[in-house]
Amino acid sequence: MFITPFIGVLLTLWLLMSVLFFWLESRKNAVKFFSKKTLVITLLALICDLWTGYLFYMFASIDYEFEVKQHYKESRRHFVLSHDTQYGELLIPKGSLISRYDPFDNGESQLPLSLRGLEAVRFPHPVKVAGIWVNAMKPPRMELARDQHIGPVVRFEPDGNNGYGEWVYDTENPTIACSRSDLVLLEIPLIDYDISKEFGKPEPDGPNARFHPSEWRVQECEKGQGSINVSPAYTGTIPQKAWFLF
Repeated sequence: MFITPFIGVLLTLWLLMSVLFFWLESRKNAVKFFSKKTLVITLLALICDLWTGYLFYMFASIDYEFEVKQHYKESRRHFVLSHDTQYGELLIPKGSLISRYDPFDNGESQLPLSLRGLEAVRFPHPVKVAGIWVNAMKPPRMELARDQHIGPVVRFEPDGNNGYGEWVYDTENPTIACSRSDLVLLEIPLIDYDISKEFGKPEPDGPNARFHPSEWRVQECEKGQGSINVSPAYTGTIPQKAWFLF
């Protein structure tokens, strides 16, 4: 596949040099250019060059299709929510900045709105999540919107669960005082589901999403860690075709 274009280049260069030589010699003597050998080489060069052009077109088409798919993927990965949307137990308000990753998004030009694979959210105003007022979240962390006492608090008991360790409620300190802009570190229990039955399928979305903030529990408040970083909304435009792809 890739040797043919190389041969075509060599033959084309040979022909160009032959034409130059013919022009120089014809000024002195009558020289016959189109010999049988030259015609055969010209035909071979033409075939190789046509194949080279086809390969160039094919790879340019593949590259263009890849860029288009990436455009649609990014537009659905980083965006601002256009309307209130239910995701599991949480109603995410319009205007929220969303970051998500969906391995089942293949870059189709049109797909229904989805929050599947939600990674991070920055809300347009304080929102109550798991009983805590926050400005942003990137589980297992949330950014506090105001000073508040939060809980329930859990601690890790290494001797629990037959020596395997487990999270237990901290009965001595059921809540902790945290300040605005602190990051709350949460303990998020796994949600049981039939892995074998759902293997190779997109996880539930919308109200059925496995997103249950009511089950989240507070570990600690992290101070001086800065705000939660949520990638800006994608603002790119769909790539334009090169003139030879139309």
